Amino acid sequence: TDPLVADTDSDGLTDGDEVNKYGTDPLVVDTDKDGLTDGDEVNIHKTDPLVVDTDKDSLSDGDEVNIHKTDPTLADTDSDGLNDGDEVNIHKTDPTLADTDADGLNDGEEINEHNTNPLIADTDQDGLSDGDEVNIHKTNPTLADTDSDGLSDGDEINTHNTNPLLADSDNDSFNDGVEVAAGTDPTSNTS
Repeated sequence: TDPLVADTDSDGLTDGDEVNKYGTDPLVVDTDKDGLTDGDEVNIHKTDPLVVDTDKDSLSDGDEVNIHKTDPTLADTDSDGLNDGDEVNIHKTDPTLADTDADGLNDGEEINEHNTNPLIADTDQDGLSDGDEVNIHKTNPTLADTDSDGLSDGDEINTHNTNPLLADSDNDSFNDGVEVAAGTDPTSNTS
């Protein structure tokens, strides 16, 4: 080190603090080579200047700060149940948004509970968002026709006013799809 310069590597930490307090190299700006200077890690980001990935989410501290805009001290920045590294590297979801596709289910729920696609708001393409299917209509967001009556869940709710959980909404022994195809009223057991 240079005894005439308090911070030989100009990383924002004095040589004395690097050696005695943080265990970092006073001759190297970024001791752990994660893309953040030792000084920025200690003074700004509160990350460990000796560890490439402070929160152990499989993203380096530098990539979290400089590329993904995630918190390098939290493994799951958006608190959706998926760690940032998995969101970026496996699922391709946004680690800063709990609900990447804005369908009313967070990314973790989509992947871990409902087996829906967190990048597509309507996984089964039936005209209802995954969140509405799960939270409002109680239909299956991975099946376009939950009750297998020949009408999509979206058509039952948005067009025919039938129950997407019952194949025969009016209980007349003819399923809703058959009635619609025949031109009869699937909501009236007298048609």
